[in-house]
Amino acid sequence: MFWEEAIPYFSKHELACKGTGIIKLDIRFAVALPYLRQEWGRPLTATSICRSPSHNTDIGGHERSLHLTENPVHNTDGTMAGDILWPTDNKLLFARFCWTRGWSVGLHDTFIHIDLRAKIGLQQAVFVYSNWSGFNPDLVTNVG
Repeated sequence: MFWEEAIPYFSKHELACKGTGIIKLDIRFAVALPYLRQEWGRPLTATSICRSPSHNTDIGGHERSLHLTENPVHNTDGTMAGDILWPTDNKLLFARFCWTRGWSVGLHDTFIHIDLRAKIGLQQAVFVYSNWSGFNPDLVTNVG
């Protein structure tokens, strides 16, 4: 489904491709992202959601990225991924929260990548970006 409007909790600016302004969300993602925010119960700030193929290339994104609005490899009808600024309270808690709700997670020092790859037949995954420096054990609380 083609989404041209904002979804609950997220502005058009947050959702739109930074290069073209296009908003095209797969319905599964468009429903799940605000539900994740509602369950989390605190604000989430999206930094990268939709990416046109040309913008994805311009920023060095992966050619099979689930951020793509038009995906030649994966069976999606729009974007199935987002990069979210880490919540300020506890990175590990939020990563686990997403994982237990079926999201795949990518760990970066400044954001968490979340996607719904399991919805298109891929295995749920956790991965780290090359600049991931890990968690500060002194900041990990309430993970039980």
